[in-house]
Amino acid sequence: MSKDSISSYGEKALIERIINASIKRSSTVNNTYLNRIGDDCSVIRYLDRYLITTSDMLIRSHHFPDEMTYYDMGFKSVTVNVSDLASMGAKPLGFLLSIGFNGDLSIDDFDDFIDGVLSACDYYNIPLLGGDTNDSDDIIVCGTAIGETSTEPMMKYGFNKGDLVCITGKLGLAALGFQLLNQEVPSDGITISESINKALKPNARLSEGEKLLSLGVKTATDITDGLASELESLLEADKKYSDSINGNVPYNKGIRIYENKIPVDREYLTIVDSLNLDLYELLFHTGEDFELIFIMPRDLKSEIEKYLDFYVIGEVTLNNTLEIVLTNNEIKTLSGMGYEHFKL
Repeated sequence: MSKDSISSYGEKALIERIINASIKRSSTVNNTYLNRIGDDCSVIRYLDRYLITTSDMLIRSHHFPDEMTYYDMGFKSVTVNVSDLASMGAKPLGFLLSIGFNGDLSIDDFDDFIDGVLSACDYYNIPLLGGDTNDSDDIIVCGTAIGETSTEPMMKYGFNKGDLVCITGKLGLAALGFQLLNQEVPSDGITISESINKALKPNARLSEGEKLLSLGVKTATDITDGLASELESLLEADKKYSDSINGNVPYNKGIRIYENKIPVDREYLTIVDSLNLDLYELLFHTGEDFELIFIMPRDLKSEIEKYLDFYVIGEVTLNNTLEIVLTNNEIKTLSGMGYEHFKL
């Protein structure tokens, strides 16, 4: 492998190169754009509203386990895009689908895939507007979701010391589910069925995102690459935002997570231990949960609790690091390493 091949960089480094190249040509970007490349979605002001758009590519060999039906593949293809809209608090307007299939695929499997797509569109109330098809050796799916907000959407930046770090649901279920698909384990048990369902049939937190925005939350993202990776991306985005408005003022914000506040059931721990799996890898570095991380001022907590169930797992600090407080009160730096395409 050449040292200059993209596999030596990883997805995040490649995205950073795209961002830097875009900034160099910033004169071509007018002020209707609220953000630059790098957030969950693009945001464009139009009249008194904000147009929210996102695009996600899925490849069968990377994103769809063998146990996933063609129907579930179609459903997930919509979910991954709608999850980005959810992270911004956007209301869906439409969905575009471009797909590449091998010509040997049976028409029944093709119909099942499209049925999954249309069922997801019905579920999220987002119409399928069109797209494209082509021939491909592997199944390649590229979806584009369009949404809108009436106020400035939630972004990855804009939080302050003392703000609470929260998640909309339990973590690590999808990661465990993928492991269970390859293990000889009993098929019964709430955690087992919940984990496998989370891996094969993920759902986006669309209504939660819209509600959070309406209640005044300004910062959020969805968990696709792992909790630690997403938290690191929030700090990186907030630093870039701070640099853009504050110039050379030193940036020292950090995030502290508390191990004893992360929701983990005893049954989950028992299964992880019996399979000799790495608990922290499942909770922090695997992803695919499609839950939302959001950061809010403390005075919003009681109001949001009236409408949503969520977990407070940490807070914003001025320690200039991402860290976790273990149950024995030891403080460790939390690595932001998560799943990355290309990286070998």
